[in-house]
This record gives sequence, structure tokens and C-alpha cells, in this order.
Amino acid sequence: MRFPFIFVLFIGPCIGTASAQNPKSLQVTLAEAQDIALKQAFSMQYARLDKAQAERDVKELLASGLPQINLVADYSQYIDIPTQVVPADAFGLPSYFNDFLSGVAEETGVALNAPPSDPNALSELQFGQNHTANVGVQATQLVFSGSYFVGLRAAQLYAKSKDQSIERTADEVREQVAQAYHVALGAAQSALILEQALELVQTSLTETHQVHAEGFVNQIAVDQLELAVQELELEWSSAKLQVPLTQALLRFQMGVDPDTDLKLKDSLEDLLSREKGLSLLSQPFNARALPGIQLQESFVELARLDVRNQQAKGLPQVSAFYTNQGNAQRDAFNFFQSDGNWYPIQLWGVNFSMPLWSSFGGKQQVEKKRIQEDRAIIGLEQLRQSTQMEFDNARLTLELAMMAYQNRTNAETIAQRIFDQTYAAYQEGLVSSFEWTQARNQLLEAQGNSLSAVLDWLNAQTQLKRALSEFE
Repeated sequence: MRFPFIFVLFIGPCIGTASAQNPKSLQVTLAEAQDIALKQAFSMQYARLDKAQAERDVKELLASGLPQINLVADYSQYIDIPTQVVPADAFGLPSYFNDFLSGVAEETGVALNAPPSDPNALSELQFGQNHTANVGVQATQLVFSGSYFVGLRAAQLYAKSKDQSIERTADEVREQVAQAYHVALGAAQSALILEQALELVQTSLTETHQVHAEGFVNQIAVDQLELAVQELELEWSSAKLQVPLTQALLRFQMGVDPDTDLKLKDSLEDLLSREKGLSLLSQPFNARALPGIQLQESFVELARLDVRNQQAKGLPQVSAFYTNQGNAQRDAFNFFQSDGNWYPIQLWGVNFSMPLWSSFGGKQQVEKKRIQEDRAIIGLEQLRQSTQMEFDNARLTLELAMMAYQNRTNAETIAQRIFDQTYAAYQEGLVSSFEWTQARNQLLEAQGNSLSAVLDWLNAQTQLKRALSEFE
């Protein structure tokens, strides 16, 4: 199955030595593995999405303070038109008109014959049509809001803090990939040591069988070697199973496909560098350069802005509005006919609101925000002290690891020399198989200790890089 061309473009610059025949085969150094992880690791993907979301939050908040225009429309039908009850003479004739009619009656001698008025009489009136519709636009504009401007500043600072969060996540990813890379190399080296030891013991067993057949050694020597072969076969099988597991962990930390055939170009010897270790030990500690410290400083500033935002809620809020609508009333649903009348409705105005008295509830809310600010300040100081402790511990651990590596390497050299001499004496029949087995076990233990010391050195070096945020 061919990989999409865009996938090849994506990983190609990171791993120029990847197999051209098999797109799912990667050959990477530690630095290349870390570069791939910075692009593809799950935590990095989440961090970048968090940053993108924070940027959208800023734009969303900014848009809320800009003009808002809405299309509005409504339709209603009266099943029963509301009835208004008014005094019967509420719409009586004007007094001057009544006087005029009285004068005419007197001059002509013709009585008006108007019924006597009843001051308690009522009239029932219905106004309007059965069908009513309104269509128009409404516009609003925020004029002043203290919370808006403080909130906008907080949103911008929060978005900026996501850059620091990405940097902190990047350091974590580099550390995780380095540790997984070291473990994968160590597992492969451990399997190789056991394989070589097994081959040596199997060769010795074959030779001992021949010597036993000639009557020069007893059965105990043969049995001891057969037992050693069985033990080494089990240890070697276990070590071989660890290799794919450690590579699976490395693939996961890098964020690459689990089916990718991963080849490690660096060896443990390539990664060991006394000069690099000494250079790291001489690096001064600068807490403010750490992404974690910078992120916590942003949290302190956000807490301060939160206090200001709560205080700003006591300030006036002013907004302006404008409405332009058309109103139509019909005795039937015929609003889409062009011959009907639409009556304009147009107005504008200003809304003003300001809290006057909250029974000290607003003050308590401000004080609660101040407590959160104090917590953030304490958290910053705590983080500064903990990062200093982390640096001191990582520096000491690297110093001890470098000394331990030198000690373990010397011990391995001595164990190798003892084994070589014992093995030569065993072949000449000068020592027993028990002594030779003991020397072999000492050598295996020394090799294992040496390998462990290498891994401790590399991991301690990685931890110090993390404490200093000094990854290449």
C-alpha cells in the first residue's frame, strides 16, 4: 500500500535517510526522532490545537465589541382581536360643536332629540387586523465596557501563554523520546550481550562434550554447562522480546504509525560524550528562561487581570442601538402581494447600565479574585524553588552517573581480563568448569552494570537538559 504523497513530504525533511523502497521504514538518529515527535507527537498536536482555540477566543471576544447587525422578522395572527373597553363618551363631540348644534336647535325650533347621556355607559372597541408582520434590521454597538477591554487583554495574554505551553510540551516530548530511544538501544545491546554469551557457552558445551567423551572431564562439568545454556537461552529470549516493546514505546512517543519499521542510527557510544556532559554541568541555571516559569508568570498576570475584570463590572456599560423595520397588517395572509402597504418603524437609542448597590456582593467577588491572584503568586514561587531543586538534583545525578560509568567500565575491563585468563586455563584443564562459569557470570554482571551505567548517564544528561531547557 502506497502512502499518500503528502505524508512523504511531511516526514521527508526530517528523515532524509528513510528507505525509498519502503515508505513505512524509518532510520533515525536521536535528534531526528525528536524532530519528528515535535511535529507528530500526540501531546504536541493537542498543544497546537489549544493555541489555535485560544487565538479564536481572542477573535471571538474582539468581535463581540464590534457592530452587531441582525435581521429580524416576526409574524402573528390574532384568532380573537383584543377588545378595549372605554367610557361611552370617550370619543364624544368637542364642546364647541355641541354648543353650535344647540344654537341651531334654538334658532330653528327643531329639537335634536338626542337620547340622554349615561355617564356609566361603556363602549367595546377592537383595533387592528388578524394578520400582522414585522421585518427589519437591528444594529447594536458597544460604546463602553470596562470588562470588555480587560477581558480582551486577558484573552490575548492567554493566547500568548499557549506559546509557552507549546515550548514546555516540546521539552517534555524531547525528554520522553530521548529516554525511549535510550531504552530501545539498551534493550538491543542487552540482547546482543546475552547472544554473544550464549554462543560462547554453546561452543564450550560442544567442546566439553568431546572432552567428556574422551574421559578427560566428568559429567558434572557437562551438566553445569547445559544448565548455563538453558538459563542464557531463557534470558536471551526475554531480552529479544523486550526489543520490539521498547521500539513500540519509541514509535508511540514519536507519534509515528505503529507498523513503521524503525531503525536507530545512533548507538550508545555515539550518544556518550564526556565533553557534552561537562559542558552541561557548567551551564548556569536561569529559572526565568524555563517555559514552565514563563507560563506560571502568565498565570499570575491573568489572575491580576481577573481582579481588574471583576472591578470593572462596577463601571457603567454603554451601548447604542438602531432599528429599522416595516410593519404590515392584513385581514388575510397576503404579505407577499406588492399592492399591500408596509408602514415604517425607525428608531435609535442608547442603553446605559451601572450597578449601584449589591450589598457588598461585588466586593466579596473582587476579594475572591485577589485570593486566586495570591495563589498564583505562591505557585510561581513554589515552581521557582522546585525547578531549582530539580536542576540541583539533575546536576548531581549526572555527576554521579559519569563517575559510575567510569567505575563500571573499569570493572568490565577487569572482569573481561579475568574471564579471558580463566577461559584459557579452562581449555588447558588448569581450572574447573565451576571457576570458568563463575568468571563468565562475573563478566555478564559487569557488562550489565556497564550498560546500566551508560543508560543512567544518558538519562541523567537528558534530565539536566530538561531542567535547563537546553535541548539542541
